[in-house]
Amino acid sequence: MPMTAADLKAFSVRYRTHAECIAVAAFACVAFAALGLAAKRKLAPARAEHASVSMVESEVSSFRSAFKPAPAGQEIPTLADSFAVAVSRDERMSLAGDLASRAESAGLRSVRVNFASPDSAAAPEAPDFFAGTVSVADYGIAIDCGGSFAGVLSFVNQLPASVALQRITAVRDKDGSHFHVMLAVFEAAQAAQHG
Repeated sequence: MPMTAADLKAFSVRYRTHAECIAVAAFACVAFAALGLAAKRKLAPARAEHASVSMVESEVSSFRSAFKPAPAGQEIPTLADSFAVAVSRDERMSLAGDLASRAESAGLRSVRVNFASPDSAAAPEAPDFFAGTVSVADYGIAIDCGGSFAGVLSFVNQLPASVALQRITAVRDKDGSHFHVMLAVFEAAQAAQHG
């Protein structure tokens, strides 16, 4: 027998407490489901970060397990004192590539790096705290590029210790500003003597 509106009203009056409990329970189910979905969405970035940290932690653990310290008594090779401020003649191509990438990362464009004869300006003094192991090379590095003066200054501020700024020339035309940067190179005195 189908229930009419009057029967439904009579049922709700007669079992009012039960109806209210069912309504509260239904509301609670909907509210908790919504809260659960919201919490799941908020936890997604934390779970991604946890996975990333776990991956790094496993890499560190694998490195530590694979690491073997040098045996006692084994001589560990050390770099020459002048390594930080001098390059050998054999490393000049690597130095040129490093300078080109530094210039491009500073925002300069159309970067060209060339080896050139030393600039006519006075050569910079070689660092003297290495007791003569470093000298100014018999060649320089010329960098031609376009861009802004701020980019050139940024590039000059990140020059490696093995070069010294000698001259900056700027020309402005319809295509923008073009710069010519001349650098002196510090190399080990033995490399400079063998030429």
